[in-house]
Formats: sequence, structure tokens, C-alpha cells
Amino acid sequence: MDSSSSDAALRARIRQQEVVAELGQQALETDDLDGLMRDAVAAVAETLDNEYAKVLELLPDGNELVLRHGVGWRDGVVGGATVPTDRDSQAGYTLAAEAPVIVDDLAAEPRFSGPDLLTDHDVVSGISVVIGSTDDPWGVLGTHTTDRREFTDDDANFVQSVANVLASAVENHRVQRRREEVYGRISDAFFALDDDWRFTYLNDRARELIAPEGESLVGTEVWEQFPAAVGRKFESKYEAAMYRQETVSFEEYYPEPLNAWFEVRAYPSGTGLSVYFRDVTDRKERERELRRTERRFTAIFEDPNILVGLLGTDGTVLDINQTAMEYIDADLDDVTGEPFWETPWWGDDADVRADVREWVERAADGEYVDFETPIGQPDERRYINGVFRPVTNDDGDVVSVIVSDRDVTERRQYERRLEESERRYRALAEYFPNGLVTLFDEDLNYTLAAGQAFDSIPVDPADAEGEHVRDVWDEATADALVPAFEAALDGAEESVELAYEGREWVVHVVPITDEHGDVFAGMTMAQDITEQVERQQRLETLVEQLEESNERLEQFAYAASHDLQEPLRMVSSYLQLVERRYADELDEDGREFIEFAVDGADRMRDMIDGLLEYSRVDSRGDPFEPVDLNDPLEDARANLEVKISEADADVTAESLPTVTADPGQLRQLFQNLLDNAVTYSGEGPPSVHVAAERDGDDWVVSVSDDGVGIDAADTDSVFEVFERLHGPDEHGGTGIGLALCERIVERHGGDIWVDSTPGDGSTFRFTLPAEGDR
Repeated sequence: MDSSSSDAALRARIRQQEVVAELGQQALETDDLDGLMRDAVAAVAETLDNEYAKVLELLPDGNELVLRHGVGWRDGVVGGATVPTDRDSQAGYTLAAEAPVIVDDLAAEPRFSGPDLLTDHDVVSGISVVIGSTDDPWGVLGTHTTDRREFTDDDANFVQSVANVLASAVENHRVQRRREEVYGRISDAFFALDDDWRFTYLNDRARELIAPEGESLVGTEVWEQFPAAVGRKFESKYEAAMYRQETVSFEEYYPEPLNAWFEVRAYPSGTGLSVYFRDVTDRKERERELRRTERRFTAIFEDPNILVGLLGTDGTVLDINQTAMEYIDADLDDVTGEPFWETPWWGDDADVRADVREWVERAADGEYVDFETPIGQPDERRYINGVFRPVTNDDGDVVSVIVSDRDVTERRQYERRLEESERRYRALAEYFPNGLVTLFDEDLNYTLAAGQAFDSIPVDPADAEGEHVRDVWDEATADALVPAFEAALDGAEESVELAYEGREWVVHVVPITDEHGDVFAGMTMAQDITEQVERQQRLETLVEQLEESNERLEQFAYAASHDLQEPLRMVSSYLQLVERRYADELDEDGREFIEFAVDGADRMRDMIDGLLEYSRVDSRGDPFEPVDLNDPLEDARANLEVKISEADADVTAESLPTVTADPGQLRQLFQNLLDNAVTYSGEGPPSVHVAAERDGDDWVVSVSDDGVGIDAADTDSVFEVFERLHGPDEHGGTGIGLALCERIVERHGGDIWVDSTPGDGSTFRFTLPAEGDR
């Protein structure tokens, strides 16, 4: 195994131990068994990076297990799904197994098959262990994945450790329930109900508990007097006793104004119910506190990842858990009654023994003492980290001392390897060309600074290490960097551009995560981009100059187009006047010449009008607004109604979307495309279809016809100004229509193109940003 694989395995093992310890601590601090199980399956699935984890509870009949808690399963499965306990199923096999059951490929597994719960979820590999013992199992803990995977013994031991925590919590829960029958000072109270749920009698203790204000309850209905009982066990249990004629016993809490727990026994009678009850609120509180204490001690002593000892106030050993005993070659009897600092854990190191004695004495005086120290002989040295904590009675007097600790040898080895990795990383970072590399921790303090660019700035990398970012850079630079550093620690990547010492820099800030994906530090890579910025500034200046030039050209085109209108009108008018006044004197050629001249002037005027409209697309367009594309399409069809009718054209359209656009320009766009489609329809009646479909953030609108089509070589040139594929004798027009369409689409941030085959028609397509995406 190479170094990186070994490190990963070590980190995974450390994380597994941490998870088991956290769940053990949770078991100590809560009496919520279901909450513990939910957290346990979530932790197992996350730690092993599996899709599924589950807790199966063995039902009383012993023939099935029910899926009590789980993660990853389909909705409705948890709480209802069951699996059989026969040896042919994985769960049944696990219940009888002394060791964790590891499955590499469920489909090829020879020991058992299924069950449906796993096969229905495409499970391939997994681990399952018994919760409890094979002699008295409570259920099964399992985790599974849909990918084939070879789990290690460490993985199986981890799942077994979590199952042991759950088994301990379950057993504590059982013990406390048995104790509920005998704990506390309880006085019986009694009342009777008739078959209409009315009180017929209450003894003094009952009146004291449920009618403390002295009001008379006889003759009143129980549900009216105690409405909070409806929906609780009181209602369902009383009804079972009344209507099924069966004795019931239960415990339930009644909220304000009683704010008390009651133990209740209800007996059916010929006329109603006889109810005996006790206030067990104090008992409940004592039991809850006792459970907390017992779980804390039990979980600590049984946790296989924690070394635990119970000491007297004089430092003598009262008890040591098995995990700690495995570190020495001695029995518990050999160390019981001995001063803790003289036991074999500390080897022959007098200094360590003196430290342990001091820590015990401080804890016996009521102080919590954190420590980290070596144990064992030098040739077998390991390291532990933990705390000496005092245990006090109700009067606050210290009655014993608990020492709990963990083996952190692997962590310390890991830290040393990290230091070695950092040294190698530093060597690489120091040669980072034309830039700087830094590492920073969760407090925004630099842990590494290197790179060749430090030679060009007044900051020494050695002085930066160990310092906060604000103590290294000037205020403006730090203000720019700190938000990016904080974002990286939250898992985001950021880039910051800033000026420093007369140069321009770009700083890339990225998070650094451990093998679990948790961010524990950040890294920056800064590069001098002064030359790039200067090139960008020159480019922006050039673009600005081009925009100004385009604006002047547009103004010129508008002025020229506008000023040419009047001379053309004059030419056309005088030619028509000549034709009318001298009609009798002109021969057929003369009239034809005049007709050609008038037609040419008219076409020239149309071209100028088109050019004028083309120049105004950007400068004279209306503001964008939400536009239902069906509306400008209908306007265009109305404007072309005569032409469509004369050509007997069939123009159809699908329902079109709403976009943000200039409605007038979209009407012109549709009108030009429909006009072209009808004009170049060929010999038969034109057929035109308009549709739209979503493509990412755009709508692609299409106008399709079955006309003459366009050669592939001409599909780009048709959008050029004054470009015509047919002579004026074949079809009218100025050659500006499609160029105008392209200009309109470009103003709206889209593209336009045509797909066509000669003789098979054409489809013009253009894109428009979807509404809200601009």
C-alpha cells in the first residue's frame, strides 16, 4: 500500500473511532432511543459513504424484523417494511452470526439470498451485524451500497461498535422500564365513571390530584373536564376498557393545569369504569436522571474506543474498563486498590508518574484536568489524550474521580506525516513562477507563504507565516482578501482582483478539505496580471473607439437616407408629369423608358426606406417589455392579409411563448419572414408554419415553408444588406428584409440562421432569451 492509501485508511479509521465515541456520548446524554438510532444510521451511511443504512427490530413472534429506522430507502418503507428471520435471508443469517456479515456481491452470495428489501433497492455490497447477542438479539444494524465494494475488517468492526452502543442503550431502556414498577412513593387515587363517561365517585386522593381547586366533578363528563385527555392514551385506553371489557394499564402525561405523569389501571364494571391512578411525576424525573447517569457510566465503560478508569479520592484504582486493560500485561485484580500513578500504564518514566499523581490530586479537589501523555515503555510507546473529572454527590462533595481518554497515537503519527507533506509542499510552492502561494487556517492565520513573486513585493514570506491576514497586508488589500478567505472556509472558491504596489494581481482562493470533505484550511494562488490588464485596457479603448465610429456611421446612414428621399421623390414626380403631359407625343419605347425610370426611382426609394429602417434598429427601437409572441405574429399576418389571401397561402402556428423584447420590432421580424415565405413559395399555394421550442435559456422560434429553397452556398449571404438571390423581374423586394431581421435578432441578444434545400423549402430559425433570463 502506498503512502497516500495508508494515510487515507488511517484517516478513515480515526473518523470511525470518532463517530463511535460521539454516538456513545450521545447515548449517555439522551433517553431518546429512537433519536439515537436515527443518528446512528445516518452516521454509519455517511462515514462509510454508503447509500443505505438501517436498524431492523426483531418482532415479538421472532419470525420477522421490521425496518424501524433507516436512511436512503424509498418513501414509505421505513416503519413498515419487514424481512424474514429464516436463515435463507441475510437478516436471519446475521441474527445467528457471531461476527459481522460482510457481503461483496449479494447476487452471487452462496450463504443466503435477498431479502426483497435489499434486491428492490439494487443493493450489491454491505455489512450487517446483530444488535445485542445471538442468544438474546434485539435486532440488526446494516449498511449497504449499490456499487460492488470490498469492505475491510475495520469497516465491519466500526459497524459492530455502533451496534454495541445501540445494544447498550436498548438494554438500559429495558432495565428502566422494569424499575418503573417499583420506584417512588406512590399513593393510589380512585374515581368511577358511568357508561356515559360521567364521574360518579372520587376518593380524597383523586380530588387532591385532579381537582386541586376543590371543584366537584361528580356528574360531569370526564372529556369536558379534561379536554387534553382526548387524543392521548387516556381516551384510547379508557375506551378499550369500556367497550371491550378488558383491564388496561398505562402511563401517560397530562399537560397544564395538572402538568403531571400518571400511572393508571382501569377496570370495566357493569355500570362503567373503575380507575385507579397514581402521580408518578417525581419517579419519572428520578428515573430519567438515573438513566442518564447509568447510560453515561455504562457507555463509557463499554466503549471499545475509550480507556476509562474509576478512582477513589485518594487515587487508588476502583475499576478499569477492558479497553484500558488490553494495554498492559496484567489483570484487573492486579491494579485494583493500587495508586493509579504506580500502575503499569506509565512504564518506568518518573516524570510521567509525577504528572499523573498531580492530575489525580487536582481532580480530587474538584478540578477538571485535560491531559495528553505517553504510556508504556519507550520501545512500545503510545499516546493518550483525555480528562480527569471529579464525581460529586448531591452536596457537591467529590466522591470519586473518573479518568477517560483515547489513544491518539495514530493521530500524532498522522500529524507528523502532515508536517512532512507540508515541507514537500513548501518546496514546490517556493518555485511557483510569477506568483505567490499561501495556506491559511480557520483563524485566517498564514501557515505557509512562498513563491517567486515575493521577491518583487515588500513582504517577507517568513514574516507572514503565523500572522493574521490583516497583519500582513495594508487595509485595502486585507479588506479585499478577508471575505474571499471566509468564503473558502465555507467551501466556496473565490477570485479577487486587486492592485498592490503598482501592480495588478488576481488571487484565487480555494478551500482545502480532508478525506471526509470537511474544510479545515484554505489556499491562495496569486499571479501578477499587470500586462494582461494593460492589454485589456487597450482593447477596451479600441472597442470604445469602434463603438463611436459605428455611431457616427449610423448617423451618416440615417442622414444620407433621409436626405436622398426628397430628390428621389422629385425625380419620380417629374417623370410621371412628363408621362402625363407628353403621353401623346411619346412612342411605346418612350413610355417604356419612363416606366423603367419611375420603377427604378421607386425601388431606390424602397431601398432607402429599408436602409433608414435598418440604421434605426438600435437607436429608434422601443424599450423591452414582456411580449406574448402570438401577438406580433398576429399583427404581421394582419398586415399581410391581402398578400396571403391572393397567394392562397396556409399560415399556421403553434402556441408561442412570452419573451422580453421590443414588440414593434418582433412584428417587423415576423412580417419579413412571412413575406419571404409567401413570395418564394414556388408554383403551388404556399404553406407556412411557425413554432417555438425551449433550448436552455433560449427560445428557438422557427418559420418553415415549402417554397423554392436556398442553395447551401447562399445560406449565409442572404442576410447581407441588398443581397438578392433573384432578379427584380422574378420577385420584388430591396434585399434588406433579411438583413433587417438579423439586426433585430442581434439587438435582442439572439442569432438567426436558415436551413434549406433547393426545391424542398426553407426553415428560418432565430433565438430569443426566455423571459427573466436577460
